[in-house]
Amino acid sequence: MFKVFVAYVLFASALAMFVIYKYFRFFFWRKTEGEILDKRVERVKEIIRYETYKPVIEYKYQVDGKEYKSNRIFITPFESDYNTAEKIINDFNDKKVLVYYNPLNPSESILKRNLHAGMVVMLIALFGIMLPFLYQAFVEVIGIGTSKEDIAFFVRNLLHSLFDN
Repeated sequence: MFKVFVAYVLFASALAMFVIYKYFRFFFWRKTEGEILDKRVERVKEIIRYETYKPVIEYKYQVDGKEYKSNRIFITPFESDYNTAEKIINDFNDKKVLVYYNPLNPSESILKRNLHAGMVVMLIALFGIMLPFLYQAFVEVIGIGTSKEDIAFFVRNLLHSLFDN
């Protein structure tokens, strides 16, 4: 049973690292200048009398002499109310724009290299789901043959050593 649990924790940790890599890799992307072709707000759907919209900015850019076109603003899809989507569109007043592109796949690009609320909520949920399993792994691996008091003493000393510096 212990081996199955350890395998699950390793799998879940690998999955968490993949998700973190997937959503934060854009911090290492290169930048180039692009040109906005079109910008608009599109209605996506209506959910129980609440309409959602997404900002759409179509742009082109060049990498190593080759031209690419895209319409991604964030690394993840973004939907919101009309005013928020319009505000994002209005942040791009000039025809020229800074484009962040993946150097390993230049056709993959974004315009905003920051986190939005949806990404933060997803990461909090991911860590919230992982914490009980990581705690259990800690107790199983570190706490074998020790009492709760010894584990509490270990955690207290660990936290003090991290935050007292």
